[in-house]
Amino acid sequence: MELHVSFIPLLAILGALIYRFLVYPLFVSPLSKIPAAHWSCRFCSIWIYWMRWTNQENRAVYDKHMKLGAAVLLGPNLLGINSFDDGVKKIYQGGFPKPPFYFNGFAIYNTENIFTFEENAAHSARKRMISNTFSKSFVISSPTARAATRDVLFGRYLPMLRKASSEDKPLEVLGMNYSYSMDTFVQWQFGRSLGSNLLEDLQERKLYLDGFFAPYPFLFWMYYFPKLANFLRRVGVYLIPKSVDAKFGAAEDWNLEKCDSAQQLLASSEPLHSEDQPVVFQQALQSMSEPTATKGAYPRRMQIASDMFAHSSAAFETSGNTETYVFYEMCRNPEWQKKLYEELRGVKLPQREDLNRKIEIDDITEPKDIDTLPILHAIIMETLRLWPAVPGGQPRVVPKTTSLGGYANIPAGTIVQSYACVLHRTPEVFPDPFQWKPQRWLDASPAELANMKRWFWAFSSGPRMCIGSNFAYYSMKYLVAAVYANYTTSIHDQGDMDLLDSYLAGPKGHHLELKFHRVPKHVV
Repeated sequence: MELHVSFIPLLAILGALIYRFLVYPLFVSPLSKIPAAHWSCRFCSIWIYWMRWTNQENRAVYDKHMKLGAAVLLGPNLLGINSFDDGVKKIYQGGFPKPPFYFNGFAIYNTENIFTFEENAAHSARKRMISNTFSKSFVISSPTARAATRDVLFGRYLPMLRKASSEDKPLEVLGMNYSYSMDTFVQWQFGRSLGSNLLEDLQERKLYLDGFFAPYPFLFWMYYFPKLANFLRRVGVYLIPKSVDAKFGAAEDWNLEKCDSAQQLLASSEPLHSEDQPVVFQQALQSMSEPTATKGAYPRRMQIASDMFAHSSAAFETSGNTETYVFYEMCRNPEWQKKLYEELRGVKLPQREDLNRKIEIDDITEPKDIDTLPILHAIIMETLRLWPAVPGGQPRVVPKTTSLGGYANIPAGTIVQSYACVLHRTPEVFPDPFQWKPQRWLDASPAELANMKRWFWAFSSGPRMCIGSNFAYYSMKYLVAAVYANYTTSIHDQGDMDLLDSYLAGPKGHHLELKFHRVPKHVV
């Protein structure tokens, strides 16, 4: 029986499909040599999407890396990498570009910002405009940052603790820590007169935090299927409810109003006190303006506003989560409260009794003295290690054929990603990885310490690492030092404190109530 000529094209198509989707991924592709998280990962992305949809990705990928090694195939074109020299160093310090994931999830006003640029050249140009403002030396010497610490930490936060302590009442600290971190950063960002007051103004706190977190139940669609979500929206099917747009839009409007007010303040030519400089906004406005622009011009308004939103949102969420986990672990390990208190005895910090009067800048210890406290630093580092605020995979695109995780010929266009939650819990680098042990940062040999620092990834690494890490350390260390110089803490009530399994993560239960107990005044 002869084959009818009309079937030949169909057989050719069938053969091409079999080769493309079966023979090639199983036997020919360079990725075929890499162990797969699930057999389906060689052919489709259903496994990784199911892990994301069911909030299992981070812990599932951790388990796979521990069983299968440094490189794991998570999808036909997606690799998880858990190594330093043949992984993180090449990918992130080597400047692999970003995929559209970042624009899908983090573009504000549908406008690119410093976090979303795919190509490194565009990111580098934007970063150069503002990076000096975020340098450690600049932050530590900034009068506006110092004033923000005085006003927010010693003027609002600690008085709230004093009142609760005197009345023997608990405080919910996750919302407080979000508010402290936001208020401190925004005052530095926009100046004292335009600062926020989420700590005391519960209406402002609700507007911003409710708006900011409104999209979180729907991030799966935003991150991975934005085109589908937008298409269905046009025909009246809302994978992301309209109410999310309204709430998040209110937070965007709040940020845009801050930007516009700061621009008007600078355009007025009125002299500004050193504590009232809109430090971050002013730097962005100046550097993103054309040299020939007239005084008071406001070019690239939405690009600046998108950047400002990205900076402040990253500052409050990640720092607030970390501060809350510090309190949680200190309550569970009270011996570290004692150790930290002893370290703080000789540090010049306003005491509980001082809060009845106006705190002056000179009453607060120099930032460099806080920064160099070894026990405080170890506590912060260990909390960032065990409870990373960005535990999820940080995808990059392979720009040209390379080797990663011990495997050669990884083709250009492959998506590769490392996870802080996996790097930080690799037992060969961090023994007892699920235990909170600040002593590992104090007792390690020089070689062990250097290796831990290489694998420490709380702020990512390379040219695209978190630009705000210096301010984050600054504000977190002041808060933890000021609290434990004056109080001990104990847990009154808590929700589930395990990390959410997502790209950004705080406690699953979103709730931690503490009691604050007075300690004697320092003996200086």
